[in-house]
Amino acid sequence: MTADARTVPAYDGAITFFYYEQLEPAVCWYRDVIGFEPVMIEDWMALFQITPSHRLGLVGSTEGSQYPVAGANKGTMLSIETDRLEEWHQRLQSAAVQALDQGFRPGCRGRTVEFRVRDPGGYYLEFFRWVAPAP
Repeated sequence: MTADARTVPAYDGAITFFYYEQLEPAVCWYRDVIGFEPVMIEDWMALFQITPSHRLGLVGSTEGSQYPVAGANKGTMLSIETDRLEEWHQRLQSAAVQALDQGFRPGCRGRTVEFRVRDPGGYYLEFFRWVAPAP
């Protein structure tokens, strides 16, 4: 392998896409309950800013290159790293969010403390903090 082949080209960010049979409840949930800032909301797709370089895209079932996955295991989840785990859990409890873990549990083979919640389409959001400094 040459030195040029090992050089990684620059990139500006990343978008995680989730696909829904019913888009509107998911858009409302991420905007109003989670509090993500909408960048764009259209009838078929919504983009939310998570960090300066990461967005979450929500796409309706009739658009996009993928389709909603049936069943409880969506094959993906969004993991949110935060030192304010208790505040997030309290926020979601106060909002009477369904499918919220009742407490915290160890994750990542004991390297994290976490809880999870399901969004209206069945995707998991995992909120976690590292027990030791992040690798």
